[in-house]
Amino acid sequence: MTKLIFGKNQQIQFASDNEFFEALGFLSKNDGTTSIHWEHNENQGAWGSEGRIHCYQNIVRFPAYFSNAFTAGVNNIVHRINCNEYIEYIATNHNFQLGHDQDLAKINQTIPMQYAADFARGRSL
Repeated sequence: MTKLIFGKNQQIQFASDNEFFEALGFLSKNDGTTSIHWEHNENQGAWGSEGRIHCYQNIVRFPAYFSNAFTAGVNNIVHRINCNEYIEYIATNHNFQLGHDQDLAKINQTIPMQYAADFARGRSL
């Protein structure tokens, strides 16, 4: 069973496994839409580090399951998706890496065959 709800405020919620794997496809596109980061905010006086997805395009292009996790961006980052638990989960379980470029071959190894079409659909969003 795939984990479908992430964050202490449950800010990322997927309605189904299909949506979860679609999101992985979306985040693995390597087209400049997103990048994965672990911001060390504790170095600037904040409480602690934050797992974030930096979004470089307007949120109307993003799937609805991310909508409760958006916060304001800075500089060329239009929005950020904040959720330590989700970033940690996709890095640990689905081979996502920090930064702009994802290794599609490694991520593909973690996608069950029954969700391959969902993953492909996410890559086309």
